[in-house]
Amino acid sequence: MRLRHLALEAGDFTDALKKARTEQVASFTHFLDLPALLLIVSLGAFRPDTWSQFFVGSALAIAAATALNMIVPRLYPWRETEESEETLSGARS
Repeated sequence: MRLRHLALEAGDFTDALKKARTEQVASFTHFLDLPALLLIVSLGAFRPDTWSQFFVGSALAIAAATALNMIVPRLYPWRETEESEETLSGARS
């Protein structure tokens, strides 16, 4: 919601929006959506008698979101570009 608010308010990529996009919490919750959906569907399909499937599925969903949060942002080029621009601007000053 905060990212949408920042984007609508500015109409363009501001520094606040760029900073918010790189935060780990927003990225983690983004990657948690699909594993959580799979957990919900599996619970509805199998209708377990105990809570064990819920706890194991929750742990797996959190582990998957954590792994994606650590791996996928490395694939995005904007972090490297921003870091190299900051390094260059610091060297020029």
